[in-house]
Formats: sequence, C-alpha cells, structure tokens
Amino acid sequence: MNAVNQQAVEAIVRDIVEAAEFEPHSGAGNLAEAYAVQDKVAEKLVADGSRKAVAGYKLAANSKGAMQHFSLTEPASGPVFGDQVLASPGELQAGSFRQFAYEPEITAIMGADLPASGAPYSKEDVAAAIARFVPGFEILELRGAEMPKIGIIEAVAQNISNAGIVIGGPGIAPSELKPAEVRTVVTIDGQPELDVTGAAPQDPLEAVTWLANHLVSRGLSLEAGQCVLCGTHAPIRPVAGPARIEASMSGLGEVSLTLR
Repeated sequence: MNAVNQQAVEAIVRDIVEAAEFEPHSGAGNLAEAYAVQDKVAEKLVADGSRKAVAGYKLAANSKGAMQHFSLTEPASGPVFGDQVLASPGELQAGSFRQFAYEPEITAIMGADLPASGAPYSKEDVAAAIARFVPGFEILELRGAEMPKIGIIEAVAQNISNAGIVIGGPGIAPSELKPAEVRTVVTIDGQPELDVTGAAPQDPLEAVTWLANHLVSRGLSLEAGQCVLCGTHAPIRPVAGPARIEASMSGLGEVSLTLR
C-alpha cells in the first residue's frame, strides 16, 4: 500500500465515532502502513470536530510476552485525544460505549517538549522532560474486537481501541519511581479485583523514551502537558456498568472512575 486509502480512513473514523462493530478496513500490510493509517484517522477525527487535538499517547503490547506473541521487536502506540482526558475522580456514561473496558497503568505527565531537533533521546533526556508519574486508567472501546483474531497491524491502524484516560495523582518524580516495587490494587464497587506488585510490562521511563524516538521517526513529538499511558498492569477488563472502579499504586497515589 503506497498511499493511505482515504475510503478506509473514512470507514474507520465512522466506526470509531459511531462505536460500530470492529471491522478490518485499513488494508495495511505492515506496521509502517498501519501507523500511516492511524495518523490519517487521527487527523480526520480532529478536523471533523469528532475529537479534540491529541493530548497524549498509549503504549500497547510492550511486555516481552506480548511482543513475542505478536512477533514484534518494539511496542505499539496510539494517540489519546484531548476530549477524552479526564481528571480523577472521572465519570462516564456506560450507555455511550458499545463495549467499555479499562486497564490500570502508570502514566507519565510531560513537563517539557521533546522535539525532533533533540532526537535521538536518551533515558536521561526523557526523565528530565517528565514532570511526574501518576496512576491512570486507560479507557477502551473494544467494539467487539478480539486481538488474537484481528491482529496487531489492524489494531494499530484503528488506534488500539483507545477511548481516553483517567489521570490520578498526586504522582512522583521520575527519579523516585521504582517499578518493581509498585503495588497496584484495584477494586470494583469496593470488591477486590486486582492486587499485584511490579506488574508494569516495561520500565515506564524506557517506555516513554521509546515513544519519544518513535514519534520523531513519524514526524510527531511529545509535548509538555501530554500524557503517556505506559502499559497495562493487568489483562483488559470489560465492565458493563454501572460501577465504581478505584485503583491505588503505592507511592504514586490513586485514581477512580464511576461508570454510570
């Protein structure tokens, strides 16, 4: 695919906006083509007024096991849009989703830009640009997508099902984060759902460093104020709602979401 198929872009945008059943529209044959589609989809969503400007990014399939499963040599990523960024305690309407799901993730809040002119970036460069790491929930609209069936290429083209983020706090400085010691506890309506320690799929600082350099290779960049979801601490968890989902991450703080 030498050029992005505009009809495919329009079909993906329509399906995302309407929360339609997931269909493999992109025609992408590899990750480079998938990212080209993803970028055009993001541009059209913003240009049409369906979404506000990109306010951050998510990482996916960034554990060793996931990369091996999908035959990847690096993680995957997708944009998070400004109208879908919520501060904790967040609130969403269950009825606005076809298939709501969430993932608890350490989230980086950028304090400085990482433009192309400074690349390639080292971990030290990126640490200096991160204001803090906080607990977060990635919000997903699965639309019936089953990753083993659709494959990572089509998932990337369609933004890996991201539908936003809930940002908690107060957070800690990059120099204080010890991923192996972070205990993540999640409850739903007060009932235990998850209790794991050291479950980050990748060192969050390494994750943001990879993302910063990856974006530059696509003509994009991380900017001050943007957020980066650094990878889930648990498998995707669909929730029908209504429900109150709460998480704490030791040292980082808390995050909560009410699904009405």
